[in-house]
Amino acid sequence: MSKKEIYLSEYLVPLQQFGKTGMIHSVFDRSFNLEINGQLINIACFHDYLSSFGINLPEERFQSLSPFVQIGNRVKISQDMLMIYSTQGVKKIALQPYQSVALNIFSLGIAKKQLLVLKKKLAKKNLQAKIGLPVDHRASTLFTNMAQSDKEWTPTEWQEVVSYLLGRGKGLTPSGDDILMAYQLVLGALSDPRGAALTVALGEVQTGTTAISQAYLTCAIKGYANSLVYGLFADLAQNKEEKIDEQLEKIMQIGHSSGKDLAFGIWLALQAIEGEESGEKHGSE
Repeated sequence: MSKKEIYLSEYLVPLQQFGKTGMIHSVFDRSFNLEINGQLINIACFHDYLSSFGINLPEERFQSLSPFVQIGNRVKISQDMLMIYSTQGVKKIALQPYQSVALNIFSLGIAKKQLLVLKKKLAKKNLQAKIGLPVDHRASTLFTNMAQSDKEWTPTEWQEVVSYLLGRGKGLTPSGDDILMAYQLVLGALSDPRGAALTVALGEVQTGTTAISQAYLTCAIKGYANSLVYGLFADLAQNKEEKIDEQLEKIMQIGHSSGKDLAFGIWLALQAIEGEESGEKHGSE
């Protein structure tokens, strides 16, 4: 991504779909989140990473917002403008022209055999020892079950999985959430009925998690991932195997353990789909 352009996740198009007014929800070194009618919009200056619900701004434009960005400040958003109301005054910043970035994994039409290219690569990374959760007996049993291709899950069992993992772990996106997110993205990409069952369970289990993590999960249910995960899946869909190792390393560097948690969730899902033949049991290739 060019450092001089504005990039916007296609999930946010059109920008006013969630409403026109909101507030600043949270603030970090290189990004902040708006909340508009319960939907978060991430405003950032990363350039090598775009959130599934994000807008990336050029450095100078992002830095110009800094004096006006405090939690609770009121904001207005339109198709071409962001306005922030603060004690320093009103700051307006143009959001046009922007480039819409495709981040929907479900739209790639990826096949099972293409996804399974990842399996050997992930097997070498000893991911279970690197995730942000202690793997006690219960977690070990749960992960073993999630990796079984022939397991028939009941709605109650899905709810137990979600209840255990959702919100478990430290950080803005707890490790359990990242694992669930990646697992669901893989199953959803293959239109596997287990992905739909997991989506139902995520909607029914009321265990709390962070607002930021919930925003990522909401996007994932609809197939949207961050730009690094999307890039990995896009390369797999195009059989660009020479890029896969580099893409995996980029993902695993996200956050303290978030990238490793995502990779582990992908690994569990790959085991769950391995061995199934096209059209059998849980879905087709």
